[in-house]
Amino acid sequence: MTPADAPGTGSTETARSTEPSQHGTTVSELDSPESIAAEVSAGIEAFLELKAAEFLAISPDADDIGRALLEFTRGGKMIRPVLLWWGFQLASGDDSSRSALNGGVAEAAGSLELLHAAALIHDDVIDHSDTRRGKPALHRQFESRHSERRFQGGAEPFGVAAAIVIGDICLALSEELFEKSQSVLGITPSARDLRATLRRDVMVGQYLDVLAEVVPLDDARIGERAWEVLSFKSAKYSVEQPLLLGAALGGADEEQLAEISRFGLPLGQAFQLRDDVLGIFGDPAATGKPAGDDIREGKRTVLIAESMKNLNSEQTQIMAERLGDPDLSDSEVAECVSMLTESGGLDAVESFIRSKHDEALSVVREWATDSSPVSSTRTRIGPTAQRQLTKFAEALSYRKS
Repeated sequence: MTPADAPGTGSTETARSTEPSQHGTTVSELDSPESIAAEVSAGIEAFLELKAAEFLAISPDADDIGRALLEFTRGGKMIRPVLLWWGFQLASGDDSSRSALNGGVAEAAGSLELLHAAALIHDDVIDHSDTRRGKPALHRQFESRHSERRFQGGAEPFGVAAAIVIGDICLALSEELFEKSQSVLGITPSARDLRATLRRDVMVGQYLDVLAEVVPLDDARIGERAWEVLSFKSAKYSVEQPLLLGAALGGADEEQLAEISRFGLPLGQAFQLRDDVLGIFGDPAATGKPAGDDIREGKRTVLIAESMKNLNSEQTQIMAERLGDPDLSDSEVAECVSMLTESGGLDAVESFIRSKHDEALSVVREWATDSSPVSSTRTRIGPTAQRQLTKFAEALSYRKS
């Protein structure tokens, strides 16, 4: 079912979303990531096609906006939509009536993917990135369009301006799609608050990231800053908060939300720590980004912070001069990469990933093994759901792209 097929507003559906989660039931199986991604992708496509037609009706020149968003939102990993959907299922249980609400869940999940797309568009502008998913970043696309159409003025400022505006439009469309989901799911105070917190945290996290890139490497808070950026820009927004938002939409109470947070936050931290590793050590063919890209962008990640602890004064000076220099040669990047390895920074981050991954899976085991009549957990899952969560956690913590 796509969002266009979702049931209309009804008092029964609205009331369903505000009921307490069914703590006595066990979630035997979660919907597959593939089926969730397919449904959410189809819903986003249909929604953006409608929006593209609206833009075109305003002006033929505005057709570029709709086409750009349709293209940009294709091919993502759909991590956040899957987790929102699963959060809803973990809270609502194996409920046969739940399928009637899936159109609304797809819309809520789609809105989260549009929020993510808006963040990526702006992030690429901030980081002066040339590529995204192996293709030119959106601001680079519009920069090329400026040259191809022989527009006046500078091509680069036009590309940046266009990307900022289109990112803003994408953010507005995310809110519109979330509002549509409320007509099916209803909205609880906790869901509303969680949605607002998610938006706030990713934007504050983005600012903290921008700030961290200009702070000297010998700053006393470099490690603390790195963990703040990791948690608020990505870990919470990518894993913990989608799960919590979905659970709130499914009727979770505060105790169950706290349980789900115990799983989601460490997994989100493992996810972003892996992203930091891939930003320097990843295969460009898999990541769609140049090797060592985070060094040229000047990212002050946990990996950098851990490495700085063991660099000698000469190495520290080299790293300080090179981190954030977009014109570094491949050999200069390679020398920095070697320092990060030899200093023990990479080993330290891999250890953090293992620890956070294991912490998340210990919660999953609690959910799967506590089958007592008076359960000590609000969330209870069967063997199939346990395998699904374990496999997904493995994919997030140890992915190659």
